[in-house]
Amino acid sequence: MLNLLAKLGAISMALELHPDSWKETLPIMVIGMVGIFLVIGVIILITYGLNKLSQNGKKKGKKKEDK
Repeated sequence: MLNLLAKLGAISMALELHPDSWKETLPIMVIGMVGIFLVIGVIILITYGLNKLSQNGKKKGKKKEDK
């Protein structure tokens, strides 16, 4: 356990924060997140559309059977 804590301490000391790098990386991260949300939105819309198409076929089939 002590060995693990020593390794984690060494790793945390090796990591440094560079505030200037945020100016470069933040816009890239924002573009990536927007892209992810757009892809998820497209998948949701396609799924919604396919569900609507499949429900229309089921409703028409039920009406014919009820007559």
